[in-house]
Amino acid sequence: MFRIWIDEPLLDSVLPIFEGVAEIVGPRASAEDLATCEAALVPGVRWDAARMDAAPRLRVLSRIGVGYDNIDVAAATARGIMVCYTPQAPTISTAEHALALMFAVAKTICIGDRDVRAGRWHTAFWTLKGMELDGRTLGLVGAGRIGARVATAAKAIGMRVLVFDPYLDATRAAELGVERAGSLEALLGESDVVSLHAPATAQTHRMIDAARLAQMKRGALLINTARGALVDEDALVAALRSGHLGGAGLDVFDREPIASDHALLQLDNVVLTDHIASHTWAGHHRLYETAARQALQALRGEKPEGLLNPTTND
Repeated sequence: MFRIWIDEPLLDSVLPIFEGVAEIVGPRASAEDLATCEAALVPGVRWDAARMDAAPRLRVLSRIGVGYDNIDVAAATARGIMVCYTPQAPTISTAEHALALMFAVAKTICIGDRDVRAGRWHTAFWTLKGMELDGRTLGLVGAGRIGARVATAAKAIGMRVLVFDPYLDATRAAELGVERAGSLEALLGESDVVSLHAPATAQTHRMIDAARLAQMKRGALLINTARGALVDEDALVAALRSGHLGGAGLDVFDREPIASDHALLQLDNVVLTDHIASHTWAGHHRLYETAARQALQALRGEKPEGLLNPTTND
């Protein structure tokens, strides 16, 4: 029977997958227990070379999520450890959350909610107006699984969809019914709403900085359900305070949890959620179920669909 390490409790709905096949170890087990495990299901905790060396029998790290910047993939590859992730599992939930943030910011939903709860009525009726999205341009930075689903929904409400994605070819753009932007700068200059759907890499780190924010249309909205590292938060605060940006909807932050005294928390034109875009019941189950299934596939000598370092399974 396989032994699989967990860093946080599993959902009850995925436990039947392991019956008669694997023993679950953790999350509060000892270092000696970790050393006996052949696989690990990885939430957002860091797995670096030192931790891998503490688990000499480890054959696979199965990430419960889309981002895998918390795993040193190069170190795993050097040790013959497979790394897989679950790119399809949170697609529906995250795309819907991006749209929810877009609507919440555009329609000043949270401001209205706070006013009603505080006994205020129409305090900003003549000074604060929402944005009508029909006929507006949505700029997507990235058109993978999540971005493509956002594009489909945005088109259904009458938005023009513009995409900057080096990997989006003309055929796929035509299938989605979107336009390709020649550059990020061009997309920012034309979009009324910009939604980020890019991975966190050295190339995308703080890609939305002061200069890029200045290229956005005055009054435009920024939505980020991807990774906090994509945005220079100090520059974003400045753009929101100055009125250059009309608002922002953020589910991810450069440092999580966000500090209780962070300037973003003081702004009324910002809607914030605590990295919960994929946390629907269905989406959460898909994340854990896919990670569990791929871990077992790897242990059986099969190639998981979400394998990131295929040379380890040759």
